[in-house]
Formats: sequence, structure tokens, C-alpha cells
Amino acid sequence: MIHEWLEWASQYWVGISVLIHVSVSSITAMHVVLYKENERTSLAWIGLVVLSPIIGSLFYWIFGVNRIQRFAQKIHPPEINNDIPMELSSIDFHDLPEHWRGSIKSGSNIHPFSRLQYCDVEPLVNGDNAYPAMLESIDNARRHIILSSYIFEHDAIGKQFVAALANAKQRGVTINVLLDGIGIRYGLQHSQGALKKAGIKTARFLPTVSLKGIRFINLRNHRKILCVDGTHAFIGGMNVSKHNVIASSNSPIDDIHFKVTGAVIDQISQVFIEDWYFATGEMIAFPLFDKTNASANQGSVLAKVIQDGPDEHHNKVKWTLINALACAKQNVKIMTPYFVPDSVLMASLHAAALRGITIEIIVPQNSNILFLDWVLQANFSRIIAHGIKLYQNTRPFDHSKIMIIDDVYSFIGSSNWDARSLEFNFEINLECYDKTLNAKLATFFDTKREAARQVTPEQAKGFPIYKRMRNNLFRLFSPYL
Repeated sequence: MIHEWLEWASQYWVGISVLIHVSVSSITAMHVVLYKENERTSLAWIGLVVLSPIIGSLFYWIFGVNRIQRFAQKIHPPEINNDIPMELSSIDFHDLPEHWRGSIKSGSNIHPFSRLQYCDVEPLVNGDNAYPAMLESIDNARRHIILSSYIFEHDAIGKQFVAALANAKQRGVTINVLLDGIGIRYGLQHSQGALKKAGIKTARFLPTVSLKGIRFINLRNHRKILCVDGTHAFIGGMNVSKHNVIASSNSPIDDIHFKVTGAVIDQISQVFIEDWYFATGEMIAFPLFDKTNASANQGSVLAKVIQDGPDEHHNKVKWTLINALACAKQNVKIMTPYFVPDSVLMASLHAAALRGITIEIIVPQNSNILFLDWVLQANFSRIIAHGIKLYQNTRPFDHSKIMIIDDVYSFIGSSNWDARSLEFNFEINLECYDKTLNAKLATFFDTKREAARQVTPEQAKGFPIYKRMRNNLFRLFSPYL
């Protein structure tokens, strides 16, 4: 019987293969049509599915389906958000400029669990300034430390963090360290083994070797969070790596991180608590900010957390950026290591430029991802249309992520301006209103711009034909990069 079946299959294998391909690709294409919102992305996926028998469908089911968003409410029980009240009944505009009130109101609907809180935000440029402050806070911890990092290398800097955390553990401090399952593999050696050896509780967010990791291999926790004792926190774009210490690195990475004090740190720690619960199924009780002393140390910055990810928080960064751009009256300054925005964000920038707003964008001349540089080159002409000014930083690699609008608004955190960050990554950012912070970041931006080269129309159109073909070919894949 089996022999006869094999003989029949060998005789008609072409027809059987075609039937399987048509069946699988039809089911996959129907799923694309039903669940993909972006038309360009949908057409690209359908083309891949139809033209690449079986392989295209396999790629879609591994990389193209957001499984987390479907059961986000299931993995985040309602009681997890009890400490952060919803902002539905009334909105406090805190005497901010009139034209920003629409943004604040819409922001309360975009992210209803976060409300504007007075705090202090201190910029820390590069690991030369950020790491000593972070290590000092760990050394002074008395109750609880939570740390989340996309990359945590076991190099000279990583070992300092491991030693500081180990000492805190010996003092009786409760410690939880969360590492991304993919990001942890970037360095030649990562620190999870050393942390475990020191008795520190660690977990991986979507580990790649588990069945869950295979299903979610395209999703990454890109957040960088350090909270200590409910008194202060650190967030931004900086991983734990010796390359961020500019004074001693052979391949330096410029970056900016932020120390935060004030009531908004409860929103920051809440994001970690949710992530830890997702990774481990365990609820942790992190100390809340002591509001009894708020008047003495609340700071002048009005801030709220904007978290984003392929779950119930999907697209919240994108809508926040669009809202903020709509309120600009004078200038917009953007720094990002990767600039491949979708058509909606690009249209928002062009609309602001057409209103007469000065738009300046600084990107690295050479990032650490070569094909994203090619996509950027393909988009030069589109980006600088309508008077937008694009600058390329000539430093080895600048990983800084900030947006500054006029003299009051700042957007800081872990998000990049690309599809990877805005569609697939779990991110954390702060939306800030404060003239002093804005002025500090504007000075930081202007210093970077002075050392950068502006992209000219001649440069945008001057690539030889083979580079234009290469760049535009990779641009077709930009929704997935």
C-alpha cells in the first residue's frame, strides 16, 4: 500500500506540489488581506507568498503575524494597572501653552494609564556620564532594583554592573533583571550567566530557544530601564556596553540617557512589572514613589510615559509623534540612529514643513546596520522635500534618540524612527514639557549639527545607477527591517 502510494506520488509530484502551494498561499493571502492594515505591506507579503512557494508562506507565519496583540489582555491582568489611575474624567493642563492643550487631551486618550506628573529629568551624555550615575544608584540601593536592557555585554562595563548588583544582593536588596532573548546574543559574551552565578534573579523576554521564542522571534524588548527603591529611574537608548564609554572605546557609540526623579517613575516601574509578568508569570511588588515628599523633589518637568509594542499599546508612539508635530509652531529637531519612517509619519513631517516649521533631522553617516543606510540613501530626495534639512553625523556611530519641538516639548526614550522600532519592538519613552530640559537638549542637538554634514539635493540625486538600484531594492523591504 505504501509502495503504491509512493509510486503514485512520484508520478504526480508536480501537481501535488502545485496543489499544496496554491492551498497554503491562498490561506496565507487571505490572512494578509484580513489582518494587515498597511496596503503596501500587504501587497509585499502577498507577492512574497505567491512568488516563493511554501518559503514565502513560512516567512509570513513566522515574521508577519502579531500573536502577542491577540492575547495581550490575557497576559496583562486588570489588577496590574491599579496603581496608575486612568485619566478620563478631567485633564490638568498645568498652565502649558494653549496650543499644546489639544495634544495633551488627545494624549490622555492615546495612553490613558499615564498622566502628566512633575519630575526632574537629567540628561546624561554617553556612558562616561551615564554609567557612573547608574552604578552609584545601585550602590546606594536599599530595597529593590529592577533592570531591563536589550544588550547587556559581559565586558569591562558589564562586569562592573554585575559586581554592583552582586554587592546589592549581599546587602539584602531584591533584584530583578530582564534581558531580551535576541538582544542578549549581540555581544560575544553576555552577562546572564554571571548574574545567575551571583544569585540574582534574571529572566529572558521571549527566549529564542523556546517554542514561545520561535513564534515571537521577530519581536524584541528594546526597553532600557533601571529603577531603584521607587526614588529614581534611568531610561533612554543606552545599552550596557563598553562601547558607550567614549574615552576608552576603540569603536565608540555616542548616546544619551536620562536620570528621572519624581512621581513619573511609578509609570516607568509599571512597564517593567508588566514585562516581568509576561516573561515569568510572576508579579513583583516594587516600591512606589513616596508622594509625601513630592513637593520637595518633584522637579519642574511635566512628563508621562509612552510605552509601545506589538500588544495593546501598539502604535502609541506613532500617534504621539503625529500629535506633537501637529502642535509645532517654530521648529522640530530630531536625532535618531535609524530614520525610515512610514508614509504617515513622513507626511506629518512634510505637512509641518509646508506650514513653515523648520525641520532638522540628524542621522549617522554610517550606522551599525548597512542596509538601513542604503534605505536612507534611497529616501534622501523624499526626506528633504519641502525644505526639510537632513544632516549626517560624521562620528563613528550616534545612537541618540530625541525629538525637540519649539521651546517646551521633548520626546526621549528608546524608540527609533523605523518600522522595526514602531511596529515590532517593545519600547518606553517619556513625553516631556519643560523649557529648561528643552534648552539643554537643543544645545546638545545644535552641537551635534555643527559637526554634521547637510544632505544636498545634488548628493541625493548623485548616486551611480548601481547604488540607486541597490538602495531602492532594499527600500522595498523597509517595512520589515
